[in-house]
Amino acid sequence: MGEDCDATCTDAKRRTVQKQSTDSSVESLSSHNKRRLNMPMMYQMYESQYEDLRGTIYGPDSPNFHPAQASETLRKALNGLDTKDQIIMNTLLYHNNFQRQKILSAYEDMYGRKLIDDIEEETGGYFMKMAKALLTPAHEYDTLNLYRSISNRYADHSVAIEIACTRSARQLRVIRDTYLTNYKKTVDKDILVKVEGAIGRMLTLLLCAPRQEEVGKVDSDAVNTHAMLFIKNPIEKIAKNTELFEQIFIGNSWKHLAAVFDRVDEIRSGELDLETLIRKNKMIHSETRQIFLTMGNVDHKLIESQAFKKEYTLFCIRSFFRVARNMQLFFAEQLRAAMVGESPDHQTIIRVTVSRSEIDLYDIAEEYNRKYQRTLAYDIQQTCGGDYMRLAVALISASSNNNNHIV
Repeated sequence: MGEDCDATCTDAKRRTVQKQSTDSSVESLSSHNKRRLNMPMMYQMYESQYEDLRGTIYGPDSPNFHPAQASETLRKALNGLDTKDQIIMNTLLYHNNFQRQKILSAYEDMYGRKLIDDIEEETGGYFMKMAKALLTPAHEYDTLNLYRSISNRYADHSVAIEIACTRSARQLRVIRDTYLTNYKKTVDKDILVKVEGAIGRMLTLLLCAPRQEEVGKVDSDAVNTHAMLFIKNPIEKIAKNTELFEQIFIGNSWKHLAAVFDRVDEIRSGELDLETLIRKNKMIHSETRQIFLTMGNVDHKLIESQAFKKEYTLFCIRSFFRVARNMQLFFAEQLRAAMVGESPDHQTIIRVTVSRSEIDLYDIAEEYNRKYQRTLAYDIQQTCGGDYMRLAVALISASSNNNNHIV
């Protein structure tokens, strides 16, 4: 019961708790906001847009940002008999994503070499993968992950669903434009070719249809209308009926959807809440249901089964509940699922920590601690190894230093 309560706590409750710990950092946030104004819009969108959501990476103020000096430091660390991975970590995590792009350019201008090529040559394993992810422009990194998920030969499109459900409308516009530029095809046309059935139509709607940005108040009449659709229609029908799915989920803000889910639970008082209803739905294949719950390491043979394809849209609907009510808890659960079991999902660990590092990774770590009664850094230490582990832990803990220097 405690887990169900955690899973359904509202975003408002989380923000109330966080406000107590953010009051002391108003001055640093003000400095951060000024720094953001000097960035191109596509980089601004990949930083926290809310005073009460905190990333772990901010980067130095403009007067203290010296890309040539950072490039020189990296070149010395990469050039020699022993690659100094700690110096690479310190330099990457001391700067934000936009500043790293300036460092990449300065490095190439100064040495006639590409920094990413040198990192590939001098390092390896998951340390190299995480370092490359940190050096990739944020919108390019999202676009690459979306492309890989859509093109996945095992038909596992969970990363595409994650991106569709957790990126803002403005971020999705940039991702669609970047997708067209990089892959010479639109997102919707690529989905049409590569993703079959209801999941393909659903992904197209999620990624390409306009979505309302967050507003101060929700329309109570619209909330009641959409809540009644849940009352009148079994969840299995909504999962398979594209028209119903679109009517409820597409175009509406997350604040609106959270209000709809709360309203449905209020109407169904005394019965199973919506999320539990999905989890305990006996019409879903037992192994498939487990995949919905863990959102983690996926058995590719199971994915190819008809049972999985038939009920795959329920995975998306459950993601909607998590994201609308508490996006940071959703990512905390993603990370937990990636670290349990015999084979850790390092791709998810890297994707989530890197992509959320300037948005809300600090808060994700707090949600992780709150739900699992253990720190995210501790579990990373138990799951990962070597310099990769040290880089991941430093990324999670970066903002614990007031001046943002990594120790």
